[in-house]
Amino acid sequence: MKKLVLASFFLCALFVKPVFAQDEVTNDDLYKYAVVQETLSLFQSTLSDQVKEYVEAQDPTIKSRYNDLASGEEPANDAEKTFIDAVNKMSSERKAEFTDAYRALIKRLLGSDYNTIKKAVANDSDIKQRFNSIVQAMHSAKDEASVSAGQ
Repeated sequence: MKKLVLASFFLCALFVKPVFAQDEVTNDDLYKYAVVQETLSLFQSTLSDQVKEYVEAQDPTIKSRYNDLASGEEPANDAEKTFIDAVNKMSSERKAEFTDAYRALIKRLLGSDYNTIKKAVANDSDIKQRFNSIVQAMHSAKDEASVSAGQ
């Protein structure tokens, strides 16, 4: 009977350990993860702005059809095909450049802990709340800096 109790205790300890491992995610880890995520968000915003700027510089007839073409409608003529190909090429090049830099940033800041932290933020409500607080503080600091810079 004692062996059964000890074996049960040991098995419970094995299952409880992953819960404690998530508690090991520090605020510093979450801050670094937030920097990585904010960098991703900034890239997505910048790419969107670059595509909009490129589209705005085009001939009005092609520009007015961009949303239809981007949503999958087949280009009607060679000019539209060339235009969509140019947008896709620019977007792919920027994404490839960013992907390399993004991976290097993850490796430098978080290394092999990236996936652990990502899963902890996704699965643990306390860690997610701490992460959201850090992101909120980052946004507040950015807003304050913009205000003090007169923007």
